[in-house]
Amino acid sequence: MKALTKAEEQVMQVIWKLEKAFLREIVDEMPAPKPHQNTVATLLKILMEKQFVNVDLIGRMHRYYPLVSKDAYSKASMKNLVKGYFEGSF
Repeated sequence: MKALTKAEEQVMQVIWKLEKAFLREIVDEMPAPKPHQNTVATLLKILMEKQFVNVDLIGRMHRYYPLVSKDAYSKASMKNLVKGYFEGSF
């Protein structure tokens, strides 16, 4: 599983919370100072390329939903942390 940047992870936190959301809903849930809508759209595109989210087309609107659960990402992150800093030993 690919690692996420801080900004990508912040967007994923919102998507995990909402489960399915449109771009405007994601931006509205972001903490202050809220990023620009174009910034979040770019991050969503990257998350799609990394196969963390997918999209449902509803008319001309895109509704995003997670492909990777928060639990699965947390476990993978912890394994990478242990592997990188503690030579694989818990």
